[in-house]
Amino acid sequence: MSDFNAAVEKITKNPIFTFSKLSLDFFEKKKLFKLIFTFVCVVMAVITLVYPFIILGRTINSGYFNFGIQYAIAFIFAWLAVVAACWLGFYLWWNRRKKAAEIGSSEFIMLPFFSEILITFGEWLGILFGVIGAVGGLFALIFLGRYSTGMLLAILFSGDGGGLLAGLPIVGGLLKYPVIFGPVVGVLIILISRFFAEMLWVLAAIANNTKETSRELKKKNG
Repeated sequence: MSDFNAAVEKITKNPIFTFSKLSLDFFEKKKLFKLIFTFVCVVMAVITLVYPFIILGRTINSGYFNFGIQYAIAFIFAWLAVVAACWLGFYLWWNRRKKAAEIGSSEFIMLPFFSEILITFGEWLGILFGVIGAVGGLFALIFLGRYSTGMLLAILFSGDGGGLLAGLPIVGGLLKYPVIFGPVVGVLIILISRFFAEMLWVLAAIANNTKETSRELKKKNG
């Protein structure tokens, strides 16, 4: 029996088994989830920062500026509103990546993980809707009047004024009255996302408190 135990111990010290142990420790110490959360935040921050330049390149290639100086000026001001909104969105994701440390310290990790992703995404989307809708929509309305809807479609969706999201009722109303509906929709998105995120937080808090209470009872009962 001792020979068998010695053989097993020798095998488990093999580099293959050692590597497996390191992988399991990686999962058990919650490093993977912290890494994923940080990765998501960084990717979203970079995408948000690059997005205004994608819009600019797409609009130039569409021939939008051939419509005249009035359309060009309206687009420039609206595009600056997009840049401002995306900068705020970039800062939000980039700063929120620091929450990875708090997520890793929680006893139950999945609920805090998804709640932070949900609330950050809601705040990000709400900022984009609010700033682009209000500021960009205001400049489009000033320079283009009733033709401002087409310009916002060109900015937000595609150069020909189409796009899948443009067919949705909420987006259609937003594009018709962006100065009003932009901030309203943005605030609603933030509130709704925070509502569902806080529900996840409550579940995590209940789970943590229940486990802590169970530990205290076990200590008392000895």
